[in-house]
Amino acid sequence: MKVAVFGASGMLGFAVCESVIRRGFTLCAYSNKSTVSISSNLKSKSLPFSNDDQITRDLFDQWPDAVINCAAISSPDEVNKSPTVAQDINVEGAYRLASIAAHIGARFIHVSTDMVFDGSKSPYRSTDMPNPLSVYGVQKLDAEKKVLSVTDENLVVLRVTLLNGNSPMGKRSPHEKILQSLAIGSKLTLFDDEIRQPCSVENLSDVIVELLERPNLNGLFHWAGSEEISRFDLGLRILKRFGINSDQIIQGKVKDEQLNLGHRPSHLSFVLEPLVSKVRTQPLSIDEQLQELRVPNELYSWYREFADDPSCYVPRF
Repeated sequence: MKVAVFGASGMLGFAVCESVIRRGFTLCAYSNKSTVSISSNLKSKSLPFSNDDQITRDLFDQWPDAVINCAAISSPDEVNKSPTVAQDINVEGAYRLASIAAHIGARFIHVSTDMVFDGSKSPYRSTDMPNPLSVYGVQKLDAEKKVLSVTDENLVVLRVTLLNGNSPMGKRSPHEKILQSLAIGSKLTLFDDEIRQPCSVENLSDVIVELLERPNLNGLFHWAGSEEISRFDLGLRILKRFGINSDQIIQGKVKDEQLNLGHRPSHLSFVLEPLVSKVRTQPLSIDEQLQELRVPNELYSWYREFADDPSCYVPRF
């Protein structure tokens, strides 16, 4: 199987590329701006979503069996700053890829988000009515509708939650943001009233690649980890995993920061049926997710000096 992955330089896209390679498939990796080394002999190709003609030409030249869209501007703050740019990637780009995939008969998997919900009625089923609170959530919901309108078969929209894992640049995931902040002498404020159902990025990428081989599974599904936790408690578990004192993060509340943060869903979690009972890959507990986490290589020397118990972490270089 030949698989085209868009968003290869992002945390999820990179993990999906690695999972595609592990499965023994042929990979065509695309990133929006900067290229990234997927393996010792494979780099992603820079292909901006704004270049409609080149995307069409490349996919027609490659004629992949499957297209996976992990590309997105996923930071609500970035979307608010540049909504038009985000619209082109989050909505129009997704629709463009789905349309081309349908034309060439390729299976299409599009990654969406829990932010299409307002957080008032968790846990959410895939059949529940969305109600996004942010421009980002609105764009992702619009993308879902457009993608699902392309075809009723050979297509999956997969909503996912907060991702734990290791990003190519070591700055995207919750644990990397905590460690990067501590390394410059700053402490992050994490909220104890913001509940999420974090998911391992490696586990998610395995589910996505498994779905490539399950043409009987089509439509809209949810995926996450097996446990709910507050952002603050997740931060505490991350610090414990790396042997760092718990006073290195600040406990806060979303309700006290509404003026600065805007409307932000307080509780987002998923019902994973029917997908979880139909796939071999199963969701991971938070402890299982924490064991996958690595200290970014550029922070390792700092970590050895800073951690209260650096023996908690054995690096994999």
